[in-house]
Amino acid sequence: MLEVLCVALAVYFESRGEPIEGQQAVASVVWNRRNDPRWPNHTCEVVAESGQFESWPLIRQQLPLSALGIPHNPAMRVALSAASYTAEEPTTKALFFAQPGLLKYKYLETIGNHDFYIP
Repeated sequence: MLEVLCVALAVYFESRGEPIEGQQAVASVVWNRRNDPRWPNHTCEVVAESGQFESWPLIRQQLPLSALGIPHNPAMRVALSAASYTAEEPTTKALFFAQPGLLKYKYLETIGNHDFYIP
């Protein structure tokens, strides 16, 4: 459950206010990295990596507050949904996202307020 909570908090702080597709795509990036051997194999470690998620200080502050009602939060529903993705992922296979034009990786698509990339 802690892995899903870390994804939910990343979704909340990185993409709240975006359409559901944008939130799902952010969640996908976290799970995609967790499943890629180049990154840690735990979502909390993925979002905690230096320089990767701007929201990590906010996420870290919220982790002890699991009594926040997070299970009923829309970000938690997105994180749980993303955790159950199978081979047919509904959004993207991206490993990075950023505001449009910020990264120099291979561009895949724009979803919500972010561009999505692979190395």
